[in-house]
Amino acid sequence: MSTDAASLRPALKDAALPRLRGAALAGALGAAFLLRLVLVWSRATPNYFPDEYLYAALGRSLAGLGVPSVRGHAAHFPALLQPLLTAAAWRAGSLETGYRLVQALGAAAFTLAAVPAYLLARRVGLARGIAVAIAGLALLVPDGLYAGFVLAEPFAYPLVLGAVAAGVAALARPSRRNQLLFLLLAGLAAFARTQFGVLAACFVAGVVIVGLRERSLRRTLREQRLPLACIGLAAAAAVTLAAVRGLGYYASAGHVHAHPAALSKAIGVNLTVLMYAAGWVLVPGAVLGLALALARPRTRVELALGALTLVTSTALLLEAALWGDTGMVQERYVFYVLPLAAICFGLYASRGWPLRRGHAVLALGLVLLAARLPLSGYSRPGADDHSPLLLAVQRLGMIVGGDATAATVIAAVATVLAFAAAAAAWRPRLGTPVLLALAFLVSAGALAGASDFDRLNSAAAHRRYLPADRSWVDHAGVGSATLVTAYGGRPADAEEQLFWNRSLQRVAVLPGGGPPDRLAAAHLSIGKDGRLLDGTRPLRGPLVVDGYSGTIELRGARPVAAAPHFRLWVPAGTPRLAMYVPGRTFDGYIGDSGAIVLWPTTRGLAGWLDLDVAALPGTTLDLRLGDRVVHGGHVRLRVCSAGRWSIPFASGAQQVVGRRLVAGHMSKPVFRADPSACRS
Repeated sequence: MSTDAASLRPALKDAALPRLRGAALAGALGAAFLLRLVLVWSRATPNYFPDEYLYAALGRSLAGLGVPSVRGHAAHFPALLQPLLTAAAWRAGSLETGYRLVQALGAAAFTLAAVPAYLLARRVGLARGIAVAIAGLALLVPDGLYAGFVLAEPFAYPLVLGAVAAGVAALARPSRRNQLLFLLLAGLAAFARTQFGVLAACFVAGVVIVGLRERSLRRTLREQRLPLACIGLAAAAAVTLAAVRGLGYYASAGHVHAHPAALSKAIGVNLTVLMYAAGWVLVPGAVLGLALALARPRTRVELALGALTLVTSTALLLEAALWGDTGMVQERYVFYVLPLAAICFGLYASRGWPLRRGHAVLALGLVLLAARLPLSGYSRPGADDHSPLLLAVQRLGMIVGGDATAATVIAAVATVLAFAAAAAAWRPRLGTPVLLALAFLVSAGALAGASDFDRLNSAAAHRRYLPADRSWVDHAGVGSATLVTAYGGRPADAEEQLFWNRSLQRVAVLPGGGPPDRLAAAHLSIGKDGRLLDGTRPLRGPLVVDGYSGTIELRGARPVAAAPHFRLWVPAGTPRLAMYVPGRTFDGYIGDSGAIVLWPTTRGLAGWLDLDVAALPGTTLDLRLGDRVVHGGHVRLRVCSAGRWSIPFASGAQQVVGRRLVAGHMSKPVFRADPSACRS
């Protein structure tokens, strides 16, 4: 009996070990999810518009109506996976509850990206410890910031990594199961973000690379006839659908004009930021690992990984340089390949660090790159919206006292890391864990900086755009309302109101104003009596009117609630404009030009318009008000008109006040009816 028990112990131990490892990995994923949840719930409000509003609106429409629409109009938006997965969350209670649940779903989905990263690392033969480290790095990428956004990125990230892992398996061992799994995951990734329709083309390119490298292209094409046929049919269907129905939300994608120099610059800048986001020290080993996987693969799996990593990275960099805000760093669109770079570094290390001189040369080349392209040159408000890494650079600048100091700190750290990467080649056993640890520190620091910057930015947006009750229009209980944008209105301001108030069912734009997004909006004209006309029909119902850069008073309506730059008007009949002062901001500043416009009642306009103007402290004011030039003090204007009455104003020199160019201050004009004004 004792002998039998002794012989069973190793078997029991061998059976229990995988369970313990699985439990440990599951516990680590759970801890990573909870930590990410703390980070994402620190956001006070969405501030990445119009994307977050678009996905929220689609999710709410699917939850309520079962069809994708925004403000009652079909969105023609093909990437509906995120709205479908989050639709139920928007029905869970208040908007605040729905928002937090959507964030939790995004955090959970993003955390799952560790699974395909780990499995792919193990499939190519990396040791378990290295694979765990790579899975950890997949969760620490700076773009983990997007886990708390109402976007598709948290859901697309694990799907893209899963599709690459399945594609590598399908190329290495072309079984129907592997091929169908790739098609499924690639299709879901494209359903999450349309840009990942390119994964199918990348697989086709991977098939060709593997076939040519093995000098058996015909055999490789035969092996992959199932996925190749499916991809061909899907491509033909997509082209036919686009020809019949157009590109919908992505109509601008059909008009791409790229100058070779601009294209090269965009690719170079995006690639440089991507190298920083990859942890910097892993880059030389990753480049050599990728090159060796293609040139001297030890297994077909290595060759498949090298082929898909090369073509996928190239395709995403090209997409980022050709479409969207190409003048900005578009890290958001290419960060998906960062775990693949870590796996390529692992492949290089698993070979015993060959080509050490080449590794040292590449590492020292990073020093020149850091000096030649300082990140502070691209980290500017409004220019780094799609790059969490650059947001982290901005946060560093806030801590150390400016962008110039931040650039010096980053260049110094990048130089030290580059020398560490060069030295590691001569101590491989120590070099692998040390460089992985340094990459962990760089990635964690960048993610922390980006998250803190976004937290501060979100809190500032909450204070700037929203009242204490963010759903102030809904809670006013007036029913369906129209948001009216005016001259100088800010899109983010309007979209905050749209995000937090379900009752804002329409958007209308006054002359001189602009819509907050590319979605449905009515462009208004103004009738002789001040009525707001959508075509020939007057605008009726409650109105939420923009007053950021234009003072607006309505007749036949009363204000019942307000946000910092908006007022909710409830009409008694048909609302009409009584006064519109484009060029006068909500806090009384005036810019370089504007006008005061009044509309009459049925009896015309007769009376006096009173206002006060003042120069900025330490300046003089030369305000041309019609034919008069005023320098300050009280101004009275005679108003006598049977119809609309207006007077333009223009100012001289301007100064920056609160990031705005302003010339002076104007009190709110007050019209006082007086029939004697016309008799005199």
